[in-house]
Amino acid sequence: MKATRRGVLAGALAVPAVAGVPTAVWARDNTVVLVHDPALTAGRRLAGVHDGEVLAISGDRIRFARALCARRPSLVVGVTRSADALLIEDVAREAGYVPVTAPASLGTSGWALAPRG
Repeated sequence: MKATRRGVLAGALAVPAVAGVPTAVWARDNTVVLVHDPALTAGRRLAGVHDGEVLAISGDRIRFARALCARRPSLVVGVTRSADALLIEDVAREAGYVPVTAPASLGTSGWALAPRG
């Protein structure tokens, strides 16, 4: 059996849905947004194979995170530097999001957030 990057990514993004996103939230709207730092090779690589919405972090991180949370996606998956992840998570917590288990395939730069159930 041959694995493709697209297939591996689809499986990796499904893990948080099973491992922490409340079922009621996932059933309501299955919008997955991938957030990445364009300066990171892993982020650029992941953005290239993701079929859904992909947002590159730019400008003020706080404004970026507020605009992202205002859209109310069901799952936000990120590959960013730790400092950006902390800022985005802090803003997301204020908007009602909580950290969920990120796929191990995202590496040490990967994280995931979902709305509180």
